[in-house]
Amino acid sequence: MSQTATWLHAAFDSPADAQSALEQLAEDGVAANDIEVRSSIPLVHEVCPVGLEVHSRVPLMAVAGGLLGGTAAFLLVTLTSLAYPLPTGGMPIVPLPTVGVVTFEGLALGAILCTVATVFYECRLPRLGGRAGPLDHHLAAGSIIVAAKSTDGASEAWAAKATATEVHEVL
Repeated sequence: MSQTATWLHAAFDSPADAQSALEQLAEDGVAANDIEVRSSIPLVHEVCPVGLEVHSRVPLMAVAGGLLGGTAAFLLVTLTSLAYPLPTGGMPIVPLPTVGVVTFEGLALGAILCTVATVFYECRLPRLGGRAGPLDHHLAAGSIIVAAKSTDGASEAWAAKATATEVHEVL
């Protein structure tokens, strides 16, 4: 038999109201992993569940992508020049100034592509085949959606300042 979880979704008009709801949830003993915050505007760290440390892999992946892209570009130019040697009149077959330009461009391309892919992955985008969540239409109006997994007998007082609420059951 499958276990269902009940989530209470609440839409707030201001970051202060959403933060006070998150603080109330922390006082009620709701774990930070059982809370979800969605917004159409960047919130940085002003609205964050209490006890949750926000971290991102974007800087690490940008460096890794840059190293991978730079190495791939360097090998592409070097191995291509060595595979098809042209008479260069005494100059080196693999000249460093031209290799440096292509390597830099590969480095930049690798860093950019890895950064964009990591941001999409961390934001769980795109939601292919997924339905819009409850109250997602409030996101377009600039509201902040706070959702918390509720248990039997849990207080719903944290959603008192919400402009809209909805209970949603997930299998």
